[in-house]
Amino acid sequence: MLYYPQLQSGSVCQFPVRRTSTTRTIANVMLGGDCIRTADPLATAVRWQLQYKNLTNDEWSAIEQLFESSEGGLGVFTFLDPAANLLQWTEDWTKANWSADPMLQAAPGGSDPLGGSGAQQITNSSQAEQRILQTIASGSTLQYCFSVYLRADVVGPVGMVVSGGEESINNVAVSAAWTRFFMSIRLSTNQDNIAFGLTIPAGARIDAFGPQVEAQPAAGQYKKTTDRSGVYASTRFDSDSLTLVTEGVNQNSATIALVSAVTH
Repeated sequence: MLYYPQLQSGSVCQFPVRRTSTTRTIANVMLGGDCIRTADPLATAVRWQLQYKNLTNDEWSAIEQLFESSEGGLGVFTFLDPAANLLQWTEDWTKANWSADPMLQAAPGGSDPLGGSGAQQITNSSQAEQRILQTIASGSTLQYCFSVYLRADVVGPVGMVVSGGEESINNVAVSAAWTRFFMSIRLSTNQDNIAFGLTIPAGARIDAFGPQVEAQPAAGQYKKTTDRSGVYASTRFDSDSLTLVTEGVNQNSATIALVSAVTH
């Protein structure tokens, strides 16, 4: 699979970013004058305008290589929204997107640290460690930041897990107070899927809220998701040419236009 490249900083782009969404409604005017309108989900799209300054030659080369590999605006690639959560259903871990071990139960609707009711109560009723993970269709060697709020009545360790050809676990000490934990990670094994989640010790019960994955080194403000995440698997260049302005040695500027089809 092809992926839009990250900069040397680990971010997808430079801010500010311009994003516009377009939808289409089909209107059918009947002979009697009545009009029937319906949404056309296949026409929904998101357009991006990415403005770059002081790009290194290597950073520009990575964008140019993707442009050539996708044959300009013909082929598609995966673009990771720099201002979105890459996970789905972040406040209902009972959904099919979350894969839980058999003896792990997740119950949504608990009080969360932001004053809402989006927390999950996760109980491990077995005598062995259990885990709950969500897999996203994205490259495992990209830079990610995984964050989540955790608390427990009984103080103990919980593992933050990232798995994609290889596995990395960050054990954190969970207390009775809500704490947001962070895990910045870039795996070395290259594959087209990567999973994020938690390992829960035997007999433990915890409260979890706001799991978030971002394609950057550090965490941003939590963003709730339902059935749509920031992974755009059908993205194209919105132009058949690229324009580069060289402003100095190893300093380049460019504006890149992308269009992403929204799939459900």
